[in-house]
Amino acid sequence: MIFHYQCGEKPLDGYTIKRGIGKGGFGEVYLAVSDGGKTVALKFISSNSDQEVERRGVSQCINIKHSNLVSLYDLCTNDRNQIWVVMELILGHTLASLISEKYNAGMPLFLVRNFFNQIAQAIYHLHDHGIVHRDLKPGNVFIENNIAKVGDYGLSKTIGAGMHLDNTKQVGTLNYMAPELINGKYDKKIDIYSLGVILFEMLSGKKPFSANSPTELTVKQLKNNIDFSEIKQKAFVPILAKSLAFDELQRYSSVLALLQDFETVCEGIDQKKAVLEFGSKPDVGLEAFNPSTISMIVKWVEKWNDKLIIPILKSALFACLTTLGFSLLGLLPSFRIGFMLSGVTWFLASSVIAFSLLWKGKKQESVSYRMMQAGIGAFGGIIAFALTQNNEVMEIFLTNPGVSLKVPEWSRMLFFYTASMFFPKWWKMAYRFRKTRVDYVATLISIVWALLLVSILNLEFIHALVFALTVSIVQGVAFKTKRVLKNS
Repeated sequence: MIFHYQCGEKPLDGYTIKRGIGKGGFGEVYLAVSDGGKTVALKFISSNSDQEVERRGVSQCINIKHSNLVSLYDLCTNDRNQIWVVMELILGHTLASLISEKYNAGMPLFLVRNFFNQIAQAIYHLHDHGIVHRDLKPGNVFIENNIAKVGDYGLSKTIGAGMHLDNTKQVGTLNYMAPELINGKYDKKIDIYSLGVILFEMLSGKKPFSANSPTELTVKQLKNNIDFSEIKQKAFVPILAKSLAFDELQRYSSVLALLQDFETVCEGIDQKKAVLEFGSKPDVGLEAFNPSTISMIVKWVEKWNDKLIIPILKSALFACLTTLGFSLLGLLPSFRIGFMLSGVTWFLASSVIAFSLLWKGKKQESVSYRMMQAGIGAFGGIIAFALTQNNEVMEIFLTNPGVSLKVPEWSRMLFFYTASMFFPKWWKMAYRFRKTRVDYVATLISIVWALLLVSILNLEFIHALVFALTVSIVQGVAFKTKRVLKNS
């Protein structure tokens, strides 16, 4: 492959070419190093291409940031009036090369799910910023370290929510073009069509339509005679049919709607596999641990590792380390009290983290959530009393002289833990999309509430400390991630 520039040349001020890495009708891409030492990709927009369209497409996307979009750093013109794009360097494979070289009969479902989810999120982000890609295809999806990134924004265009009648006709790459591109009357659904083609190709290794000209492609699309026999997982067929509909009105209304159906199908297939692999094994002995069982265990660990397993292990670690610290400072009267402090704290924190998966991170008020919290607190109170066993009685004098009410410690402790857990909004503290990891106001209010109850019920301060540690640990270790898609 012959390139215009060789190693050591500096066609753009501030950057030194190391080698060429790609070439096409759009121009050439080079690996380059800035004067400051940053390795980047330099894209030289060839005069043979429509430079103005390319420049406009890049300029519209240059400030859009997303983990699954190739980052654009700058758009420059050198002293020869050549247009250069400075962008993130990705040295992995394109999705196109991965399919053709390794998965020409279709990719494994776990790879399809991983990569398609990332691609769809990237396009959703572009659409959310009013940008339609217009040239979405496997060759423009770059994969490095198991992360897919959509790039090549040369044909991207700002487009409104409604149908546009004055768009450029027949843009994009043949076989990935939506039918309405031929007359220039289209909207963001052209990218949804391209996503359908990509998903079809990932699942089967083949394209739904293959043509040598836009006219031939349109005729095949109009007949809509798609051969779904190549799709091994038939549950995806309705999604593909809706994404590839000739009439854009019959397509998905948004990338989000497509992605939600896609995830539902993937979850269903995973559950079906679990039933097939485990449902017919009544005895759980050593013979049950065959390769498929081990594979299922590994998948389960991978699925819940960040959301459940690691947070629970972290909560145990922090509870033990905190107790050890208090013990070394001489603030704990006995080993039994220290064991109670770490054990009950870990139980409460782990229970909240586990139940937060059932709550699914919802933030609204809920009686059922409150009752779950109260139940967790009640069990915590039983454990705390079993480990302390003071059996002290608090005598409450009533209004009539000589009349008193004796309240044993076990009942006060049970009430304390039940009420302390019932009061806070744990489902917000463990919400995976929370804006901040720790809500200091909610934490302070919860701790003050526990201190107030300890004082009223005449309990040891150590119980308020259990609750304060639980509040802090839950927020510190509960799974937190950015919301990529709205309403997800």
